Amino acid sequence: MLRQALVLLLAAALGTAQAQQFLAGGDFSVLSWMERAGARYSDRQGKPGDALEILKRYGHNIARIRLYDNTGPGTGTDGWYWPKGSMDLPDVLALSRRAAAQGMQIQLTFHYSDFWTNSKTQDLPHAWQRELKKQPDEAARMARLTELVHQRTREVMQAMVKQGTPPQFVSLGNEIEHGMLYPYGKATPENWPRLAALLKAGHAAVKEVNPSSKVVLHIDDGGNEAKYIDWFGQARTNGVQWDVIGASYYPFWTRKNVAQLAAFSKAITERFDSDLLVMEAGFNFSPTKPDGWPGQLEHNGPYPASMSSPEGQRDFMVELFTALKRTPRVIGVLYWDPIMIATPGVGWAVREGTGDAGPNVVSNTTLFDFKGRALPVLDIWKQFTGTTQ
Repeated sequence: MLRQALVLLLAAALGTAQAQQFLAGGDFSVLSWMERAGARYSDRQGKPGDALEILKRYGHNIARIRLYDNTGPGTGTDGWYWPKGSMDLPDVLALSRRAAAQGMQIQLTFHYSDFWTNSKTQDLPHAWQRELKKQPDEAARMARLTELVHQRTREVMQAMVKQGTPPQFVSLGNEIEHGMLYPYGKATPENWPRLAALLKAGHAAVKEVNPSSKVVLHIDDGGNEAKYIDWFGQARTNGVQWDVIGASYYPFWTRKNVAQLAAFSKAITERFDSDLLVMEAGFNFSPTKPDGWPGQLEHNGPYPASMSSPEGQRDFMVELFTALKRTPRVIGVLYWDPIMIATPGVGWAVREGTGDAGPNVVSNTTLFDFKGRALPVLDIWKQFTGTTQ
């Protein structure tokens, strides 16, 4: 009897260890800026509160937090910059403490830049640019850049661990389908070995400090199977390691519905024997921003215009969560940007010289309405953030 009881206890313990929680949260990187600008949030009943606490109460269990090297005037691109003190290391550490206090997992994204990075822009941090100018030739510059990636990744990870908030997931770059740290890390066929060297440096630094942190490589266009086969095939050929494939998915840009994304996810995770995390997803709750103009997502792709409503956003997320939770090795979804509500003085960036904020192009895709009140989509969150076998 005793042996049978022990066997049952062991089986139960193993089952618990193997159970995987479906991760569903969002990118909260702008929260400090939003709060300084006077943004206010409330729950479905209109009761005001802390945005992270409200989202946790509705079932959010993971926070994506983006890191830029140095923000403020003179650090951006084409006359735009991020405000000083927003998404730099002190801010990331503070947001991480807040997220951890809510019991959320942390997804840390290194932009390896002072400003936005994506498929079009992957500018080196200004301090790194100055450092590379000191080097005598191209080979020395590439070697020094590889060192800088390792050093910066390592020191940030050490700071996160030291304060007791080691990130469960770490993304090396943001939407790096065309590479990162241009021109050194461009993802051209002849240049992939250099991109691989930079990614290897970042991966090594993460694992040296906290081996349990899972490294994510994140590219855009979720649903484009050919792109992912080519990109991650090149990464594997060049000896790059990762734990999780990261994908951005917006019906507006991808022109893919949820069923197509799920089929893609199944094919890619099987091909590369890898987990997949949807790093970004977004859907309009209104066809326009408060000013009457379309936002960044001009429409919702293959979904009808009638779904650009609070109820349509809710129904889309039910469809997305349901399909992906049933897809083996898809571990979760991060929403973009749940908290960047319409707030005077906050926009996609700040103008050099004047300090004026550009337009807030995601104010009609958040999880709170134009007045900061939680939208119906949050009512469904807890249905999907339990555990699955």
